[in-house]
Amino acid sequence: MSIIKLKDSGIRIKELHLLLTACEYSVSQSDVFDINTEKAVRAFQAVEHLTVDGLVGNKTLETLRKKATADLCITENDFQETANILNIEVAAIKAIRKVETGGRGGFILPGKPAILFEGHIFWQHLKNPEKYCAGNEDILYKKWTKEYYKGGLAEYERLERACRIDEKAALMSASYGMFQIMGFNYSACGFKDVFSFVETMKQNEGTQLKAFVSFIKNNNKMHTALQNQEWADFARLYNGPGYAKNKYDKLLQDSYMEFKNE
Repeated sequence: MSIIKLKDSGIRIKELHLLLTACEYSVSQSDVFDINTEKAVRAFQAVEHLTVDGLVGNKTLETLRKKATADLCITENDFQETANILNIEVAAIKAIRKVETGGRGGFILPGKPAILFEGHIFWQHLKNPEKYCAGNEDILYKKWTKEYYKGGLAEYERLERACRIDEKAALMSASYGMFQIMGFNYSACGFKDVFSFVETMKQNEGTQLKAFVSFIKNNNKMHTALQNQEWADFARLYNGPGYAKNKYDKLLQDSYMEFKNE
């Protein structure tokens, strides 16, 4: 990501202000990086023994996010208990989390799980999608593309726009949490509807982990592939037929070996 600095504006600044507020720094909730924002960033950097320059790069942003969401995170014991339940290795669970979220965990902010909105899934779940295409080309399209991904809080802007068209279809068209489970999989995760699934994803990583366990256990082929580290089969079942194009199976295998050799 590019460096965020004084006088910048936009959704990334709004996200930065929310993170600083969650870490108990007093800043405005605007979308403008002002002098008070810079002072708060410098203060945070000093406390966390980072380079104190008032600039927000990857290191400062990820440290902020970890501090802001620390109370929501799972522990090594949680990983081990889940591995025991599924009869798999901890390294396999950590590999999936790393590939799905870049190792950044299940939340971008308290109450805001990491999400990715998929416009092609929205197309599939929306009645008469052609009716809504004009002006919504970045949230509604026939085929998968990563062209419109924005990441972070900006994904919520896309989701909110879709919800104004059809809330249920929109919620089913995003992936949630540290395992990026699609909303349309709510039943396989043990929920009666997508609304209760999404509300649970907002709570903490522990509830996200429980949903992941149910999702895996409800698909015998996927569960077996994960137990046997058959990454291509698992990738196809978990991520869809386009996994090979994105080298999803190779990323999983490499991450698994990384954690196994720790």
